[in-house]
Amino acid sequence: MTVSWHSVVFLVFVFICVTKAWVPPAYNVKSLQKIKVPPLRISLKETYDELRTSITNKFDLQTTKFTETYECQTWSKGDTKGTADWLQEASPQFLTGVSFCTKTNSQFSSEEYTINIWMGPSYDVPNMLLTFGEVAPNNYFVTSDFVVRGSVPFGSDPQYVEKYYSSSVTQAWKSAYSNPDVIPMHSELSTLKSRILFSPAHISLSNLNQEVSIDIINAHVSTFLSFLDTAQPIAARLRGSFNLRDDKLRQFYFSGELVKNQHEFGEDFGRNIAASNTGPLAEAYVGGGS
Repeated sequence: MTVSWHSVVFLVFVFICVTKAWVPPAYNVKSLQKIKVPPLRISLKETYDELRTSITNKFDLQTTKFTETYECQTWSKGDTKGTADWLQEASPQFLTGVSFCTKTNSQFSSEEYTINIWMGPSYDVPNMLLTFGEVAPNNYFVTSDFVVRGSVPFGSDPQYVEKYYSSSVTQAWKSAYSNPDVIPMHSELSTLKSRILFSPAHISLSNLNQEVSIDIINAHVSTFLSFLDTAQPIAARLRGSFNLRDDKLRQFYFSGELVKNQHEFGEDFGRNIAASNTGPLAEAYVGGGS
């Protein structure tokens, strides 16, 4: 019996397939190599939600109707959406109040979450400012600070500096800025008054990865809460001067929010968002934002 060359080729082909792993044609391998799978995007919203819950429980906070007055408890304009809430202690002890704010932009896939804790006049603990999120997908940023309080210039009271701006606070700043990949954040909309709030502990960095961002965020909140664990009430005669300075600090914060939000959302709506993000203090809403 004669065997055609077609049969021989077929038998050889079957033998190769059975005895060796099948390798796809070269052009298929190349086409697969060209397929780029985007990295998994992890939002920091979960971190924000967890912190909001823990801070709310820690201070027994209650949501007020303040931001509803400005119609900014939930707001949107164009591709941007946001929320703003002002919470106060059910039984006032430590705080003036806490701002929880969010802002997302669908066009740029950016996210921004803010937690600002403003102290009351009974303790000298610095105010805590914290904003974090994504400038773009998987490009995380953190801006944090402990705002100096008191009636005397910063540095003139060495005990205050030692208590709130040494050890863990100094180490957190060094650790954040020692990362060679980070990019310091600057804004042309930053005002002189808003920069007056900056302390030596001020951090504002982008190009962070998700893990590093969460570490900085959690460390910042934990440090603030540790201040309160050891805080002692200040003398009653000093509380008036603390109130006066705190009013000014909030006014300075509002001025920065006003310029930024009016630039993005217009005069009237921008003012409402700025007021909602700052919290209730009548003096803060008088005058311009420059």
